Amino acid sequence: MRSSERIGPAGKGEIFAWCWYDFANSAFVTVVITVVGGVFFTRTICGEASWADFVWGLALSVSAIGAMIAGPFLGRWADRRASKKPALLGVTLVCVIGTALFGLGKWGVEGAVAILVVANSAFLLGENLVASFLPELAEPGQRGRVSAYGWAFGYLGGLISLGLALILLRQGGESATQQVFFMTAVFIFVASLPTALFLRERAVPQALVQVEPDWKTIWRTVQANPNLMTLLVGLTLALAGLSAVVGFASIYATKEIGFTLEGTVKLFVCLQVAAAVGAMVTGRWQDRRGAKPVLMWALGLWVLVSVGAWWSRSAELFYIVAVGAGVGMGWLQSAGRAAVAEMTPVGKEGECFGLWGFAGKLAGIGGPLAFGGVAALFGMRSAILINGVWFLLGGLLLGRVKLGDGKLVVEPRG
Repeated sequence: MRSSERIGPAGKGEIFAWCWYDFANSAFVTVVITVVGGVFFTRTICGEASWADFVWGLALSVSAIGAMIAGPFLGRWADRRASKKPALLGVTLVCVIGTALFGLGKWGVEGAVAILVVANSAFLLGENLVASFLPELAEPGQRGRVSAYGWAFGYLGGLISLGLALILLRQGGESATQQVFFMTAVFIFVASLPTALFLRERAVPQALVQVEPDWKTIWRTVQANPNLMTLLVGLTLALAGLSAVVGFASIYATKEIGFTLEGTVKLFVCLQVAAAVGAMVTGRWQDRRGAKPVLMWALGLWVLVSVGAWWSRSAELFYIVAVGAGVGMGWLQSAGRAAVAEMTPVGKEGECFGLWGFAGKLAGIGGPLAFGGVAALFGMRSAILINGVWFLLGGLLLGRVKLGDGKLVVEPRG
């Protein structure tokens, strides 16, 4: 129980400040993980070795393991001490420093992998922590649109960071690519300042008397909220497919479709615009109809995207596939986060979004690792088609989740 009542919901200005974090961290996942980082790692650092794709996928998976294990415990710690914001700022600085160091490209394969693992783990933990503020920022029935505002603004941040990356890449040469990483680090730091300055910590410290280990408390939360757990398992399966696409999209576009690095950046500009539109549309849709229709339509669209990417042989057709992927990404991510917020008990925001992060990071392990393994055995074109199975499996589970009209009933805590 809380020792006192929390402050009321946030005003528009504070919600906007919260959205700035999505704006900031989208630069990392878009530029470093999705567009430039994979190609820079496999070509420049690994010299286009045959094992480079697998090592890239392995590094993403290892970083996801670290964040997956740490997430619920960090969330539990932040809940008890009302310290979500200090934790958020700490992991953000780690991500910023790691991004700048990775771009130097002088650490060798082992050093580059280590830096990537730390930076990506910090990024993933930051996702958990900023999402855990959502139940405090808006009332039930309004969280869908608030989550959507954040995702849409985040895609805008990804779009702007891609534009800056494109300007730098036009200079040509390895030094231009390295400058992209430094630019991204500065972008994340500056864009996250509104969150650091204006987002309020509404939680109050809980009693610090430890009656049982944290892992037992977290396990009790899992047992007491079966509907939430079904949602998280379904999201895990769906996000496994999404994580694979994010991790390998630039490599697939260059190897299978024939895009240049600059062309890949332009492709992802198109994807970011589509994702922002998709996220904005999904907010009010979810608040009116509930999360289930949004999630199921998103997964159906992702199955079509998987088939379309496998079928594509031209840049023109692949652009159409990218638009579908962007819309589906906006729907799936925004609606999934808001649905978890509706099921989160008061006082367990950090813990429950740590579990949400656990689901996403588990997906980040299985998706890229499976994709890399299948690509090594059967080729990337077969891997992109098989990747669609994740979305089918996710739909089977999410179809069983009891979701309402945006005013979900929180299950009793054990």
